[in-house]
Amino acid sequence: MTWTDQPAADRVQWVAESLSEPQTAHWVADEAEVSPATARKYLEKLADERQLRRLENGERTLYSPDHVTQYLEEVREVYEAHSVDELAQSLNEIRTQIESWEAAYDVSTPNALRATITTVDQAEAERRRDIAIEWDHVETRLDIIEDALKLYDRFPDDRQVVA
Repeated sequence: MTWTDQPAADRVQWVAESLSEPQTAHWVADEAEVSPATARKYLEKLADERQLRRLENGERTLYSPDHVTQYLEEVREVYEAHSVDELAQSLNEIRTQIESWEAAYDVSTPNALRATITTVDQAEAERRRDIAIEWDHVETRLDIIEDALKLYDRFPDDRQVVA
């Protein structure tokens, strides 16, 4: 199945949710290979559902992912899919990994690690960049898991296990 065989609404949503900076409906339409009117229709629907943010910029309307909604949905997915013990184990593994990076490079943040790349050869600099990117990612995962664990305390009877 080719890209254009996918439903227009799905293509618009996939493009819109992958945006790294706000874009117009016309830009999304070009990427999703739909008409600007079609893109605008689906972007407005996604904005009304709070999947996207609508930003007014003079006469232009820009759209970008709603990172709060995405984050909260991910917290909920983690909460519903994992037990307290699984989440606690994941927290322990992430914290152990971060501690190993801190000890190995004598830094306390991913950006501090990035600051060391000027003192090493090219191969090691690339390795440190990759670790910093992964470190950023696992710190976000850590926040998500901690927030999911809080849901167990706040809503103990609302959890639905996803099979």
